[in-house]
Amino acid sequence: MKRLPNWLKIVLAAFAVLFVLGAIFGKAPEPKPAAVASPAPPATTASSAAPAPVTYTIGTVTDGATVVVNGSDGTSKTVHVLGVTPPVVTTGCYSAESLAWATTTLSGKAVTLGAETAHGIAVTLAGGEDYAALAIQRGYLKYATDAALPALAAAESAAKQAAGGLWGPPCNGTIDVPAPTPTPTPTPEPPVTKAAPPVQTTEAEPTPEPDSAAYYKNCTAAKAAGAAPLHRGEPGYRAALDRDGDGVACER
Repeated sequence: MKRLPNWLKIVLAAFAVLFVLGAIFGKAPEPKPAAVASPAPPATTASSAAPAPVTYTIGTVTDGATVVVNGSDGTSKTVHVLGVTPPVVTTGCYSAESLAWATTTLSGKAVTLGAETAHGIAVTLAGGEDYAALAIQRGYLKYATDAALPALAAAESAAKQAAGGLWGPPCNGTIDVPAPTPTPTPTPEPPVTKAAPPVQTTEAEPTPEPDSAAYYKNCTAAKAAGAAPLHRGEPGYRAALDRDGDGVACER
C-alpha cells in the first residue's frame, strides 16, 4: 500500500480541523423578515399647512405716535410708531392739532405693522404710505433722531423749510411746552384835537334896550332928575333923546 505524500496529509488535516470547528461554532444565519412599507402620512390641506396672516385695524389714538391696534385674531396691543415724537398731550404746543389729525388719519383704518424694535413699530397705511413720514412732512410730528432713519430726517428738513404746522408760529418747533402767549399790541390813543378859536366878528353889538323902570319925557325931565347925561344902555336912555345919535343923550 502506497503511503500518502506529506503535503496531502497536511491538506487533509487542515480540512478536518476546519470541519470540526465549523460543527462546533458555526450557526446558519436566520433569514431576515421582509420589510413592511410604512403607511403614507395623510395629505394635508392648504389651510392647515399655513395659517391666515393677521390683519390689524386702529382702535384708539392716544397721541400722534401711540395707538391701540386690534388684530383679526382677537388680540389687541398698544403700538408706539417708529421714528416720531408727538407734542406733549394737552400742554405741548400744537398738541390739539396733532391729535385731531392723527385721529382722523388712523382711527378705524386698516394698517400694516412692521417688525417690533426697541424704538417702536413702523405703521404703513392702506395705500402703502408710511404714516410716520406723512405726519412729519405735514408738520404734525417731529422726527425721533434715535431711530436713525434717513428718510424721516429728510422729511423733517423739508417740513422745517416750509415752516408749516408745528414749525410755524407760535410753536416754531417747540412742542414740549405750551404755546407762548402773544404780547397784546397797545391801542394807540386818538390824537388830541384842539378846539378852533372863536371867530372874531366885526359886527356891532346890538344896542341894549333901555330899562323901562326909568322914563324921561325929555331932557329937561332927565336933568331935573339928575340923570343927565344918559348913555346908551343906561336906565332912561332912548334914541329920541339922543339927537346926534352918538350914544349920549341930554349931554347939554
